[in-house]
Amino acid sequence: MPAPDEKKIDDPNNRKLPPVDHETESDPTSGGWLPTAGVSTKLKVFVIGLTFITIAAFGVFIAMFIKKTFIKGTNETWGPQLVTIAEQLNDKGLKSQAIEHYKKYLETQEVDLKTRSSISFNIATLYVELGQCDDAVVWFLHANTAKPVKLQILESESQLQQCRSQANTSQ
Repeated sequence: MPAPDEKKIDDPNNRKLPPVDHETESDPTSGGWLPTAGVSTKLKVFVIGLTFITIAAFGVFIAMFIKKTFIKGTNETWGPQLVTIAEQLNDKGLKSQAIEHYKKYLETQEVDLKTRSSISFNIATLYVELGQCDDAVVWFLHANTAKPVKLQILESESQLQQCRSQANTSQ
């Protein structure tokens, strides 16, 4: 008949861990405190390889984070040139093409509210000059909503009145 302690150790339904064998724990060939007995070499190589891949991925992540956060690149964008082209088109009397370039600039660039207001005001003014009052109203609203300058608001109201009066006389 087995001793009462042995029955508890060998019982598969017993949830207690077996006692620690202190002789193998201090054995340098057993790997110290890590239980390596019975673990296949393939599994050990896989775990070590996965550990190195994880460390490498973390290193790449840290390098990209540092680069994005602390190292400012000189990535020039096409945005400011679109405004320059729009202004040159306007100077040459090509108002509808200038409007297209201003709109493209607003669609493709992240601009602050003051710049958005200024460019929207330019678009609205061009629409007034083309006699397209409905489109001008929309862009004056953009300009006045973004970050208007008081002078811009007064000028936009007078331009809209002028546009409406021209539209009424031409009909």
